[in-house]
Amino acid sequence: MNNEPNQIFSNFVENPKEYDVKIKVGEKPNIKEFKAHSIILSARSDYFKAALSSRWAKVEDGFIIFDKPNISPPVFEILIKQGKFLKALELYEEFLENIPHSVKDQKRVLSWDLSNYRIGSEEINDLTKMLCKKTILTSLNLSSIGLRSINVNFKNSYFNKRPRITAEVKVLADALCKNTKLTSLDIENNNLGTEGEKALADALCKNTTLTSLNLYCNNLRSFGGEALANALCKNSTLTSLNLSDNYLGSEGGKALADALCKNSTLKDLNLNGNWIGSEGGKALADTLCKNSTLTFLNLRNNKLGSEGEKALADALCKNSTLKDLNLDSNWIGTEGGKALADALCKSSTLTSLNLRFNELGSEGVKALADALCKNSTLQDLNLSDSLLGLEGVKALADALCKNSTLKDLNLSGSLLGSEGVKALADALCKNSTLKYLNLSDSLLGSEGVKVLADALCKNSTLKDLNLNINLIGSKGGKALADALCKNSTLTSLKLGCNDLGLEGGKALADALCKNSTLKDLNLNSNCIGLEGGKALADAICKNSTLTSLNLEYNKLGAEEGKALANALCKNSTLKNLNLNSNCIGSEGGKALADALCKNSTLTSLDLQKNKLGSEVGKALADALCMNSTLTSLDIRDNELGPEGVKVFTYVFCKNSTLTSLNIIYGSKGEKALGDALCKDFFGFY
Repeated sequence: MNNEPNQIFSNFVENPKEYDVKIKVGEKPNIKEFKAHSIILSARSDYFKAALSSRWAKVEDGFIIFDKPNISPPVFEILIKQGKFLKALELYEEFLENIPHSVKDQKRVLSWDLSNYRIGSEEINDLTKMLCKKTILTSLNLSSIGLRSINVNFKNSYFNKRPRITAEVKVLADALCKNTKLTSLDIENNNLGTEGEKALADALCKNTTLTSLNLYCNNLRSFGGEALANALCKNSTLTSLNLSDNYLGSEGGKALADALCKNSTLKDLNLNGNWIGSEGGKALADTLCKNSTLTFLNLRNNKLGSEGEKALADALCKNSTLKDLNLDSNWIGTEGGKALADALCKSSTLTSLNLRFNELGSEGVKALADALCKNSTLQDLNLSDSLLGLEGVKALADALCKNSTLKDLNLSGSLLGSEGVKALADALCKNSTLKYLNLSDSLLGSEGVKVLADALCKNSTLKDLNLNINLIGSKGGKALADALCKNSTLTSLKLGCNDLGLEGGKALADALCKNSTLKDLNLNSNCIGLEGGKALADAICKNSTLTSLNLEYNKLGAEEGKALANALCKNSTLKNLNLNSNCIGSEGGKALADALCKNSTLTSLDLQKNKLGSEVGKALADALCMNSTLTSLDIRDNELGPEGVKVFTYVFCKNSTLTSLNIIYGSKGEKALGDALCKDFFGFY
């Protein structure tokens, strides 16, 4: 809900001289009329947008009439003046009972997002009252709201009824003991500390509805981990727990491991960045031998080392439920890699394994490759930045010729070399299951890409190929373009930062006129220039399958802006277009604004850093009043000036589809004005 409750209701009456909404509350003879702006109500609240729409709203003498006989005038006045969460919830409940609504509307009412909202003592008191009552709320996001510093007024305090500091989240924890509806709670980045976590842990022992809890980055330390571990031994509903970046250490890790031996409901556990070490890793390994419910375990960046990894590998041979294991950045080494390979030969449940940044070396990778020849369940393997070595790459290539289950393989940052690329290319000609291949930042060069391009002419299963940052050049671009004319399965191709140049850009543009399957093309930072851009614009006029095109940092200029604008008037499939940093200027910007008046498919447009100027700002604002499909527009850092920014305050009078408008940056004055307008008129940034 994007911080809606307090923002909406505390600002209900704004400049009554220009109001267009009359809200009538109460029943005869106690009816009172309130005046407000439909622009502000609709822009800040999806519920008012629906309630005041032409489908439901009643119009009399040019005013929208909104009748709420079931709410008394005194209650409504409190709602307006104080903006309480409890009253907001009551009004939303009224909406669900009395106004026609969709499933999407109902979901929004049930899920409140108060992240980054500055909550004070009155708000937290009201919020906890709301949670204690019989509420309809099922999901609550309180991330980054500074719970630690909240003052709460205990009216019956022993100390002369004076305010005092809570033990972080004690009040919220007490509410969770009474709440019977909430299933998802997000309180990440609140610096709860061990005392706050202890209060929350106590609440988990009593709560019987919460299934998902996010405690990311809360400085819990080992004591907090131990408190949560104790709670998990008693709680029987929580299925997902995020404890990443909390410095739990080996003691906290061991405590959680012991708890998992007793807990029988938790399925998803995220321990990323907790430095549990080899001892914590060993304890978790013992747990996996006994636990039969955990399916997802994230142990990224925990200093497990080879010893911890060997223990986990042994556990995988016995565990029959874990499907997704993340061991990214754990100093595993060759021996740990070999141990995991042995486990893959025996495991029949693991489907995803992340071993990124682990210095496996060629021997460790060769062992894993041999395991892939025997394993029949693994579908996703990440070996990026793992020092594969030529022998390791060749072994993996051989494995791909035999394996029939792997779908996603990430080898980015592997420095494959010509022999390694050739081996992989040969494997792609034989493999019939791999769908996603990431070879970014692997120094393939033009010759290496030519070999891959030949393989794409024969392969019939690969859908997503990432070749970003590979020094492909124009020759490599041409080879890939030829392959696209023959390949009929690839749907996503990433070629960012490859110095394709004009010739490479033109070749790919020609290929798009013939290819009928590619949907996503990333040409970020390739210096294709004006001519290459024009060729792509012409291709867009003919292509009927591409839905996403990234052309940022390509030195296109004003003429290319005009050419792309013309293409948008004819194209009926493109949904996402990124033109960030292309010196399009005012002329190209105006052309694109005109195109938005005619185009009916584009949903996302990035025009940041294009020197558009204030006149283009006005043109884009006018276009948005006519366009009915665009949902996201980024025009940051475009020298719009005060006037160019100000015109956007009226866009939401007519536009009913835009949900994201990024207008900030540029000069200090423009940034300040943009910040103020986005907050005061739109309710978002």
